[in-house]
Amino acid sequence: MKKALVIPLSDEELMELYRIIIDRDKEAALNFLDRFVRKRVLQALEGG
Repeated sequence: MKKALVIPLSDEELMELYRIIIDRDKEAALNFLDRFVRKRVLQALEGG
């Protein structure tokens, strides 16, 4: 079953994500996922 995961980002977070994409910065991408996505993914998997 597919689930949607909506992650609201502030303007600053969105700009950081854009910089990561443009720079193809793998370490920054991993840090970004850890800070902003990991908790929400775990909550979605737990049904919350």
